[in-house]
Amino acid sequence: MIAAVEGSPMQRYYFPIIHNGLLQPDSEGEVFGSADLASQYGAGVAQYIGSDPDYDPVSETVVLVVDGEGTEIARHVVVSV
Repeated sequence: MIAAVEGSPMQRYYFPIIHNGLLQPDSEGEVFGSADLASQYGAGVAQYIGSDPDYDPVSETVVLVVDGEGTEIARHVVVSV
């Protein structure tokens, strides 16, 4: 996990995935010190999915980053690597 910036409040962020038009919720989430760090994590998740040799780019997968209040912070389109 990425370390928090000193003095920043830790917040829980969620990373639901849209795959083939279907939402796969994230009920657990991860804790980060900023929305930027959470967004970077979401980008890493998208990159990880895209690096899977079995990933089908036609599926149009998107990793969302959502804060604890349900506000979308970022979305990362999965690109096959």
